[in-house]
Parts: sequence; structure tokens; C-alpha cells
Amino acid sequence: MFRTTAHLYDLIYEAQGKDYAAEAAEIHDLIGARNPGASALLDVACGTGGHLAHLRRWYEVEGLDRDPGMLAEARHRLGDVPLHEADMRSFAFGRTFDAVICLFSSIGYLSSNEDLGAAVATMAGQLRPGGVLVVDGWVRPDAWREPGTTHVETAQDGDLTVVRASRSRRDGRVTRLEMHHLVVTVERIDHLVDHHELTLFTPGEYEAALRDAGLTVEVTTSPMPGRDRYIGTRPRRASG
Repeated sequence: MFRTTAHLYDLIYEAQGKDYAAEAAEIHDLIGARNPGASALLDVACGTGGHLAHLRRWYEVEGLDRDPGMLAEARHRLGDVPLHEADMRSFAFGRTFDAVICLFSSIGYLSSNEDLGAAVATMAGQLRPGGVLVVDGWVRPDAWREPGTTHVETAQDGDLTVVRASRSRRDGRVTRLEMHHLVVTVERIDHLVDHHELTLFTPGEYEAALRDAGLTVEVTTSPMPGRDRYIGTRPRRASG
């Protein structure tokens, strides 16, 4: 995951134009259209807390992530917001939420349909009646670019410069991303490497996981190219 580079994550992505405020506002509008009055939100795979920093304007928020380095960055940013080190397939907090979100393709780190189903069921289980689940899928199999891609990004913060060179490749349903970071200051140059494996789930597999969790399903375009956003709503209890 990002065990050695969590402190560089936002610097790199914001240099590429990532806008947490705009993305959070879009999520807020999406939730409000389906569950007016929603007041409590959980961010699964919350990373550095960039979305939560803006979503707490409208909601009582909590977050969880498996990566302790990312959570450390989130705690620094968010102060007293409850943050949990937990697995999206099996967490339970003893409370429920009006909305649960899992953004930026974090769901792709799951390695099987069984894990996908377990994670979606766990997230859906935290929803109140009428609650909304938002999941951003990883790249669709038909949108994967063969034989893979390469990217080089740079970012700067004062006297700190980061150069990230990455490459991707596919092995069946598994995509492997290798990211090399040169972290440059006047005093030193460090070389940090991340390896990521994400699964190419099909749209049908995402939709089946949401339906199996008892949610109604909508599919919209993801903010990321070649990906979809899956929206599940938990039915309200029948009156009487």
C-alpha cells in the first residue's frame, strides 16, 4: 500500500489537479438527492482524510483505513474526527450511518468476488434505512489499456521535490502498479517504492455485490476515466 509514502500522497495528487473540495461537494449532492436530511457519514478507505475534511461541513463523520501511515496523515489533518484502523470486509462499530462512501477505486484492492461481496455487505450493514452507499470501482476490464501504461509526475512543496515514475501491467484479472518515488531535498535524495495489486472486477460483479447486500443499484460515471461509480440505497422500512 502506501506504507512509506503516505506523507507524499496528497502532494502528488493535488499537483495533478485532485480537488477534494469539489469531489466532496459532488458526493454531498449525490447523497442529498437520495437521502435528504442525511447527517452521519462513514468514509471507508478514507486515506489521508482529504474528503472528510470537507464532508464534515455537512455530516458527523468517521473514517477507516487499513493503512496506518494514511491514518496518521488523516489524524494530523482532522483532529478529533473518529478514525479506525480496520478491514473493509469485516468492520463493525456498533452504530449506523446515513451514508457510507468508498472512493478513488479503493475497492479494487480486494482480490476476489468473495472479498468484494463481504466488503459491500459489511458497508451496507452500517446503513440506516434509506441510507446511501457510494463505491468507486477500479478500471473496467474493457477499459484497461494494453500492454500497460507508464506515468511520470512531479510535485513540489518549498525545498521538497518529488518525482514519481510508475508503470502498470495486467496478469489476467490482476493489475500490478509499481511506483518509484525520488524525494529530493538539499540534504538528501531518497528512493521509495510502492507496489499495488488491484482486481479488474466487471460492472456486473459490482452490481451483483450491491444487490446481494439488499441495496437498489444505480451506476453513474466515475470522476476517473474508464471507471464507474456504483450507488446503492437501502430500502426504507415498510410502514405499518
